[in-house]
Amino acid sequence: MYRQIASIIARRVEDGTYPPHALLPTEAELCAEFDVSRRTVRSAHALLREQGWIVSSPGKGTYARGLDGY
Repeated sequence: MYRQIASIIARRVEDGTYPPHALLPTEAELCAEFDVSRRTVRSAHALLREQGWIVSSPGKGTYARGLDGY
């Protein structure tokens, strides 16, 4: 399931739904949207970070990666 969620979020970054440097929905919001556990959302986020789609900043949130790589 986390791979499906990661794919959806990556598509949203790619198509501009989440533009570069945009703050993504919180874990709680994504849990509610996809009706999954926090662990599943965290696994999706980990995969997206590995693939270079998102950047997480502790205490600030998770952002779509910009064209500059940040």
